[in-house]
Amino acid sequence: MALKLGDLGRVPPKQKLFLVVLTCLLMGVGYYYLYYSAAAVQMADLEKKLGELEHEIKTQAAIAQNLPAFKAEVRRLEEQLALLLEQLPNSAEIPSLLKNISDLGKESGLDFLKFAPSAEIKKDFYAEIPVSIIVDGEYHSFVLFADKVSHLPRIVNISDISFSGPKSGGEDRMQVKVSCTATTYRFMEQAKQEPAGAGKGAAAGKGTAK
Repeated sequence: MALKLGDLGRVPPKQKLFLVVLTCLLMGVGYYYLYYSAAAVQMADLEKKLGELEHEIKTQAAIAQNLPAFKAEVRRLEEQLALLLEQLPNSAEIPSLLKNISDLGKESGLDFLKFAPSAEIKKDFYAEIPVSIIVDGEYHSFVLFADKVSHLPRIVNISDISFSGPKSGGEDRMQVKVSCTATTYRFMEQAKQEPAGAGKGAAAGKGTAK
């Protein structure tokens, strides 16, 4: 039997209150499931994205603040690399550099008993070229030779210095035999690679030509 509006007047007050509370509860549950739960999930996602964006903004701001310093450091490192590459001779310059070292020794008054370049030792972008040297002459002449070598525009390091056979050369001069290793460095040029298939194509062309 359908409930009419006129019948509500005969409903006891307690039941009316119960119906009101029940209706409010049903409306609240419906609101939660139909709107609030979905909105809460969406709000949580938006808050997460907002946090990520704020973190990214702070990171970018810190980078932007330090960008001039980063650029200055990059320029400094590039200048150092360019200077280092200038001090590393290429393959064509090695013979003249070794001759220059030998000439400096003779100019300093040393007699060369041995001047033997060894096999180069390959590193990352350069190769070490050690030269075994034995000279005979005054101690001060060798010091002068080492000083001249240190002022060469190319990098040359003198190491493993050993003195032997000291004898008086008169007037407070000491004649000695000196063995050492002079190490210079060569810049390793990158070999140019041919385009893939170029060699095969050329070979095939030669094979078909008559």
